[in-house]
Amino acid sequence: MELITNPQSYNICFSIASLLLIMVTYLIHASEDKVYNKQGHIFGALILDAFMLNLMGFVHNIYLYSDVAKNIIGYEGNTYVVIAEKMFAHLLPYLSITYVMSLFQLNLDRLWKKAVMIFPVFYAIAVFVIGFFTNFYFYFTEEGNLKYIYPQGATVYLGADLYFAFATYLLIKYSRSLSTEKAYALWVYYFLMMLAVPVRIFTKSSSIFEFSVSLALLLCVYTFQNPSEFVDRFSGAATRNALHFSILTNLLQKKEFTLYGIHIDRLSAAVGEKSPELSAELLSQMTDYLKGLSPDGIVYYPYMDDFIILFPGVTADESIIEKTSDQVRRRFKDIWKVGDEELKFFETPYVLSFPEEIDSLERYQEVKVVLDKVLVKQARDIVHFSDINLKVIEHDKKVDSIVKHALEDGLLEVYYQPIYSPVTGKFSSCEALLRLKDPQLGFISPAIFMPIAERNGTILEIDRFVLNNVCDMIANADVRKYGLEYTEVNLSVVDCIQTNLADNVMGTLDKYGVDTSEINFEITETYEQGITAVMDENITGLRDKGITFSMDDFGTGYSNIVRIATMPVEIFKLDKSIIQSAFDSEKSYMVMLNLIRIIKSLGKEIVAEGVETGEQARQLIKLGCDHIQGFFYARPMPKDQFVQFLKEHNG
Repeated sequence: MELITNPQSYNICFSIASLLLIMVTYLIHASEDKVYNKQGHIFGALILDAFMLNLMGFVHNIYLYSDVAKNIIGYEGNTYVVIAEKMFAHLLPYLSITYVMSLFQLNLDRLWKKAVMIFPVFYAIAVFVIGFFTNFYFYFTEEGNLKYIYPQGATVYLGADLYFAFATYLLIKYSRSLSTEKAYALWVYYFLMMLAVPVRIFTKSSSIFEFSVSLALLLCVYTFQNPSEFVDRFSGAATRNALHFSILTNLLQKKEFTLYGIHIDRLSAAVGEKSPELSAELLSQMTDYLKGLSPDGIVYYPYMDDFIILFPGVTADESIIEKTSDQVRRRFKDIWKVGDEELKFFETPYVLSFPEEIDSLERYQEVKVVLDKVLVKQARDIVHFSDINLKVIEHDKKVDSIVKHALEDGLLEVYYQPIYSPVTGKFSSCEALLRLKDPQLGFISPAIFMPIAERNGTILEIDRFVLNNVCDMIANADVRKYGLEYTEVNLSVVDCIQTNLADNVMGTLDKYGVDTSEINFEITETYEQGITAVMDENITGLRDKGITFSMDDFGTGYSNIVRIATMPVEIFKLDKSIIQSAFDSEKSYMVMLNLIRIIKSLGKEIVAEGVETGEQARQLIKLGCDHIQGFFYARPMPKDQFVQFLKEHNG
C-alpha cells in the first residue's frame, strides 16, 4: 500500500488506472454485437495492444520504485519489459490508422500500398531488436530506463509521424461522413495519440500517455463500437444511420455501387401486430435470407417496409441485379412462417445507382421521398431511377427552401379549431394548427411541409414557435374568461427525443404564466413505449408535471387492445377517415363502435375528428364521444377570429 500511496510513485497509480480502464473497455466490447467484423477485430487488437502496453509499463514502474520488484524482475528482465513496452507503443499508431481505415471502409488493393503501410511499424520494431543487441539506437541507464542515442535513435519516431500525417489526411477528407459526435470522438482520439511525444518529454513518463490511450479507447467503445446506432435490434440488419454512413463514405471515395431495395407491402403492420419476439423472428428470417444473396454486400433495414442490399462495384443494369430480383420474387411467392402462423407478403424491388444516377446523400433522400410514392402503386416489377418523377423532387426542394426561412420571413401562423363538448354545450378546448402561406405558392399543406421540416432540422424551431403562440394566446387573449379549458398542441417525434424537452416546455409555460392543465400534447399512434429511453422519460416527466396527452389520428395505425391499454394518453382522437367511412359502410360503423366501446371501458376520453354533418355529430354524441371536432361546428381560424368565436358561442 505504501508503494501506491507514495507521491514519488504516482506513475504506478496511473498504470493501475489505465489497466482498469482497458479491462472495462474490453468487457464492454466483448458484450456487444459487432457491426462490421473487420472493424471489430481491429478494435480488439487495439485493446490487446493497449493492455500489453499498460501491463509492461506497470511492471517497469514497479521495478523502478520497489526494491522487492528489482530483485524479482532483475535488471535484464526489466530491459525485456521496456523493449516490449516500446514495441507495443509503436504498434499502436499502425493499429490506429488501420482502425480509422476500417471505419471509412477503405481497403488497400495493391501489394505495394500494403507494404508502404506496414513498413514504418516494421522499421520501429527492427530498431528495438537491433538496438537491443548493438546499442546503436539506445542504451539502458543504471536505473533501468531506456535512453535514445541521437540522431539515429530519433528515427524510431519517423514511422509514427508518417502515420499521424496519413491520419490527418483521412480525418480531413472523410470525417464529414460521420455524425458530429463521432467526428469529435475521432479527433479527440487522434490528438491523444499525437500528444504522446510531448507528454513523454515534459513528464519524463510514459504512464500518463498510456492512461490517455485507455481513455481514448473507452471513448471509442461508446461511439464507434456501440452497435445500437448501426444495427437494428429486431432484424439484425444495419440501420438507416449505417446506410447513410455507407452512402457518404463510398461517394467520398468515388466508388461505384448500387442499392437494391425491396419494398414489402404492409410489413410494418404485420410487425406491429405481433409480439416483440415474433416480430424479431420474422425480420431476422428476412435479413438472413437477403444476406445469403450478397455475401460481399451489407443488408440494411432502414425503413419500416423496406430492406436494402448495397452491392459494391455494381451498376444498376448488371445481371446480378436481375438475378437477385428473380430470387427475391421466387422467395416472396412462398410463405414466411412465424411461430404457428403463415404469412404472405407482396414485394416491389427498386434499384438506385451511385454516383451515375445519384451523387450525394441529400439527392438520395430527395429521390427516396418520391420513390416511396411510386412504390405505393405496387407495380411488382423493378422500379428504376428513370421511373421517378424528378419534377416532384424540384418542387420539394423549393418547399424545403421556403420552410427553412419560414420563421424569419413571417410565413407561419397558428390557427385554432374549436372542439365542442356535448356535456357542457360549449367549446371548452381547441387544437392549434400551423399554416404556411408563401407569396408565390400560396397555402402549403402541413402534410407536405411538416415532413420536410423534420428532415431539414427546422421542426424544433417551428414547434417552439407554435407553443409560444399558444401560451401567448392563453395568457393574453381572455380565452379563459370565455370558457377555454385547454389547447391541444402537436408534439413531433423529433421533439420527444430531445433530452431537454421537459425543461424547455416548463420554461415556456412559466414565462407566460400558463398552467400545465391548459396544455394537451398530441402524439401519433406510431409512438410505442420503449422505442427510446429519452422519449419515455420526456412523456413521463411531462405527465408528472400535470400535462395531459392525446393520441392523434387514432385508428390509422396498427394498435391492438394491449397497446391501447398501455398508451400514456388520456384522450384518443378518432381519425376523420374512421368517422367518414363509418357513415358509408355498416362494417366500418361496427369497427368504429367497437373502438369507442374499448376506449370508454378503459376510462379514456374520445375526440371525434372530421365531423362534417349534424347527423354524424348526433350519432357520435349518442355513442359516447366526449368531444366533437370538425367543419360542422367550425373550421380552423386565426387567433382573433377564434377569440371572437368563443365570445359569441360560449357566452
